[in-house]
Amino acid sequence: MRLVSQIGLRGARRAHVDDATTAAYAGGVAVGFGTVVDALLVAAWITLAADNLLLARRERAARVRLGPVVGGGSGPGRAVRLAVLAVLLGCGALLEARTGGRFAFFPVAAVAGLVLAGAGIALHLRARRALGPFWSGPVAVRAGHMVVTGGPYARVRHPLYLAVLLLAAGSVLAHPSLAVVCAAAGIAAGIAYKIPVEERALRATCGDAYARYAAEVPALLPRLLASN
Repeated sequence: MRLVSQIGLRGARRAHVDDATTAAYAGGVAVGFGTVVDALLVAAWITLAADNLLLARRERAARVRLGPVVGGGSGPGRAVRLAVLAVLLGCGALLEARTGGRFAFFPVAAVAGLVLAGAGIALHLRARRALGPFWSGPVAVRAGHMVVTGGPYARVRHPLYLAVLLLAAGSVLAHPSLAVVCAAAGIAAGIAYKIPVEERALRATCGDAYARYAAEVPALLPRLLASN
């Protein structure tokens, strides 16, 4: 009986060690995959910012040839915007550190988030090139502005904003943390504020051309079926 008891105790201890090893391995795999996901998300946001900055510099001369700003044009300067962005990023990093990062890691949600983020980047790259020199950071419509209706703009009026929302939603799915949720909510609120301001400036500058375009093309969600 004593021998059997000792064998049973040793088996239980070995099973416990095996379970702990398996759990540690699974946890290590999750942490490793989570790190890769986070790196891909950071790369996606950097790609969006870098591509936009590069195109803005290339299009500077063409933008000047469009004439003076006749619509919108209000808002803080570039230095103020960069300072605000730096402060927000710093606060986000601090909040991320103080709250312990992501709430939990779900591989399926992470993969879905990366798919959304990838779709957002692809849409942004294409839409940004379709818009060309008519793009501006703050709302600023120039005298020579034309209504862009090609590419993604044939499906929605604001594909750039849709792309950023897709990237933000993908970030929340792939890295669900308080800081990321707050950032995504702030982005959505900013876009909700900016769209009507931009549309008023475009209607005032482009007149009936933009009014007809707005009547035919939805703002953010494309129609599943083309109208006859």
